[in-house]
Amino acid sequence: MSAPDPSARQHVTAEGGFAYGVVGADLHVYVDGLPSYVLEEWLPPPESDEEWLRELPSRLLSARHEIVPFTGRTDELAELRAWRGAVGRRLAVRWLHGPGGQGKSRLAAAFARDSVAEGWKVVRAVHAPGNVLPGSAGGDLRAVGAAGVLLIVDYADHWPLPHLTWLLSNRLLHHRDLPTRVLLLARSTDQWPAVQAALHDSQAATSVQALEPLPERGGERAEMFEAARDTFAACLGAAPGAPDSTPLRMPPPVPLDGPDFGLTLAVHMAALVAVDAHLHGRRTPTDAVGLVTYLLNREQAHWARLHTQDAGRATAAAGRTYTTPPQVMNRAVFAAALTGTVRRETGRNVIDRVTASPPATPHPAERVLADHSICYPPSGSEPAVVLEPLLPDRLAEDFLALTLPGHCAQSVYPPSSWAPEALGRLLLHSGDGRPAPWTPRALIFLVAAAERWRHMRHDHLYPLLRQAPWLAVAAGGRALGAVAALDDIDMALLEAIEARLPQHEHPDLDPARAVLVERLARHWLAATADPDRHAIVHGKLANALRGAGRYEEAHHSTVRVVALLERLEAERPGSQTPHLGVAYANLFTSHTSLGRPHEAVEAAERAVHFERLLAETDPEGRFAGLGPDGRQARWALALCDHAQALGTVGRWAEGFRAHATALDVLVLLAEQDAARHRNDLGATLLNIGADLSASGRGGAAVAATEGAVHLLGPRTVGDPPDHPGTYALALSNLSGLLLTWRHALPVGTDWRGRALDASTRAVAMNRHRAEANPDALAPSLEQSLRAHAGALEAKGRAAEARVVRAEADDLRSCMRPPPDVSGVPRAHYGPQQAREATDALETAVYRYMARIKAPIYARRLIALLLPVAAREGAAGLAARTEITDAYRRLAEDGLMRDRLDHAEALVRLALHRRAMGRDTGVGELLRRAVGVYEDLMATAAGRGSYREDVVRTLGLLARFYEETGAAAEAGAVRRRIRRHHPPWRWLVRPARRQAP
Repeated sequence: MSAPDPSARQHVTAEGGFAYGVVGADLHVYVDGLPSYVLEEWLPPPESDEEWLRELPSRLLSARHEIVPFTGRTDELAELRAWRGAVGRRLAVRWLHGPGGQGKSRLAAAFARDSVAEGWKVVRAVHAPGNVLPGSAGGDLRAVGAAGVLLIVDYADHWPLPHLTWLLSNRLLHHRDLPTRVLLLARSTDQWPAVQAALHDSQAATSVQALEPLPERGGERAEMFEAARDTFAACLGAAPGAPDSTPLRMPPPVPLDGPDFGLTLAVHMAALVAVDAHLHGRRTPTDAVGLVTYLLNREQAHWARLHTQDAGRATAAAGRTYTTPPQVMNRAVFAAALTGTVRRETGRNVIDRVTASPPATPHPAERVLADHSICYPPSGSEPAVVLEPLLPDRLAEDFLALTLPGHCAQSVYPPSSWAPEALGRLLLHSGDGRPAPWTPRALIFLVAAAERWRHMRHDHLYPLLRQAPWLAVAAGGRALGAVAALDDIDMALLEAIEARLPQHEHPDLDPARAVLVERLARHWLAATADPDRHAIVHGKLANALRGAGRYEEAHHSTVRVVALLERLEAERPGSQTPHLGVAYANLFTSHTSLGRPHEAVEAAERAVHFERLLAETDPEGRFAGLGPDGRQARWALALCDHAQALGTVGRWAEGFRAHATALDVLVLLAEQDAARHRNDLGATLLNIGADLSASGRGGAAVAATEGAVHLLGPRTVGDPPDHPGTYALALSNLSGLLLTWRHALPVGTDWRGRALDASTRAVAMNRHRAEANPDALAPSLEQSLRAHAGALEAKGRAAEARVVRAEADDLRSCMRPPPDVSGVPRAHYGPQQAREATDALETAVYRYMARIKAPIYARRLIALLLPVAAREGAAGLAARTEITDAYRRLAEDGLMRDRLDHAEALVRLALHRRAMGRDTGVGELLRRAVGVYEDLMATAAGRGSYREDVVRTLGLLARFYEETGAAAEAGAVRRRIRRHHPPWRWLVRPARRQAP
């Protein structure tokens, strides 16, 4: 016997809670430490106690117990086998969809059993939030010696998209050279496009398989009915050889043809009702609705039986006492169908809500919960979980519909008058102003019931959403998409829901937003022929589709917007100029997303053209209330897009100039309104930092990225940054640049400490962000991990660096290789042209950084400006003016050397302006210089010094006044000179400071 593998050793401790650990897979948790999902090795269901199963019909129907052997679906099972064994890509993901009750879970179980027999490691994933966690979760999930890995995810369309994409990034699925299959079970394909887009970088083969209704011809329904009938008969005590074996020869109670019996569950329900009705001498239903009401009446009868005195004694003998009246249990089961399993303390609150609906039925909540657990024991191992819902889900949905008033079966299943108010109490009254935690499940079940029961839509769901349209958003993407797909929903209601969607990107809601806006767009477009309105609608649709990762469709809508606006502009010149800049900016984004760099350049150029044109025709920014600053900001951002596009096609020098211009504009805007423009300025500096690093200007690259970190960080301590992803990228880049360009940094810079601090924060942020979109953010996390490993090594922490780098390597192995840009031709520029473009961008960076950190960056700005200052004309004058201002910023720290440099710069600028014939401001410059010299002379260190500087500068000022005809001012200055320079001044000559 081989020794145990030490790598499988794991210590898991739970103190009053749930503990979960895995070997051979990743453990993904929330920031509060709870897992977002759990993994467990697939095992066939344990054998259930037949007496317990016989108590309630719903237990016999639950796919969890697999009472009826798998029959039929031979073609579908063969298709899954072929998919599993296909040679090609190592990782394949399939979306298996069909209505509730179609048999997806049973087919998946049969496929799992078959895969285990073929030597595959089969694992199932359970979404943790709102679910009972399986007692067998975790364990050793290594696939040593396995033929492959199969992961089965039931209710995949109920998972928030971020959690599902995080699951798909799990290391379990990314063993090199090991075939891996992921089977996702869902009711519809609404969420599949977004999941497929999230899988783009994983190089997975993706496919969809629809589970069609059971065929009406060929005998498959009859075969399935007979197998289920015989199984239920044996379980209920009417097996062959029993006193009455008549059920075994009974035909279906209702004809099995027609759409109602295309579901596996419907056929099983018919078989169960046939057997149960015969055994108990009850009347057999004659239609599909009758089957449902029969089974639900049997549930009600069980609650009543438990409440009788005899049943009370029986349960008391077993250590339990059942005291809940059936009418109260009805409310508890109604609540459980909406909430699903919850913690006990939450369960008490739920019961209090539903029992308070008139007519009130007061009963101790703890007692109700205990009795409900007798009827519907929680399937997990946690004792603190209550309110296990009625199963199968389709039966629970029908129970909700039949409990709420307005249905057509009131004669056989009377509705409950308290139910509408109870529904509102559970969904509209959360106490703390936030949506109830069970809102997603509740709305999903209500919508599923509404798809089959008309009164659920018009009497309950639609009125509920009109009262609180935010519920559709709070319920998450799955529920929102289902609401948007309802055939007869009022467009005004959809508009009310759409108005409450967040304006920013939202990974979970974006796919459903696209479905909703598609539906509304068809309505909006059909309602008008106005091309202006059509352009607005197509623009909104393009944004929604782009957010859902449906880039090709988004591109078509964006192209349509541009075409409409160009046509309108041709008809009415100038009318669409404000809109065309935005439209072409979106077209640039669209081309970039689709990897079309040359088309992106053309779109970006057009955007710049229209923004510049608008700045000329609307300088005050009256359009859309932007104001002058908003107008300038839009032009600057269009320049940034253009710079990015130029870089992708190798025209880097032109891109540098565009970036430099944009940066100067944004810096001026930020000085006027920092809060409004800080994020745009920060993102621009971040991109510029990467450009400068690639061009070998390391010091400027670090400076630009440091400025980006400063701007993109939290506005106040304790608040999150406005754009966490961009901020995390800035931190990662800063860490890497500090390590790469440490030799270009000022002497004394603590580059090791700063790099480690930045990378630590970047890794922490990217780990947290990965909860929202792991596939898309894996490259960001990998980059920050590599920067962190380098920073750890620089600090001498080599062992920690190896662990971090190994994690980055694991991430890289699961990712699609980054696009190869080595083949992009790089434009050739002359040495002077290249140097001037890079100098212009570097100068723009230091121009900003000198404003916020003058002691560190002002001297570098001055050094860059000196060659320009030597030029003749306006460029030289502007550079000298900037140099003087940079010295002023340095002088603010009070160092005597910097104050003297500032004074001398003022004098030089004044003389230069005088020589150019630009007398405006010359006197002010000289007066300011005199003031600085006098301040220096008044200090203890400067006492006795700088008098000659004062006199010399006063002399220049007096001559300027005399030459410009200001005799009075010249006389006053001469008198000041005499005060500083008396006749006996020649007797004492103090030592003069040597100029640097």
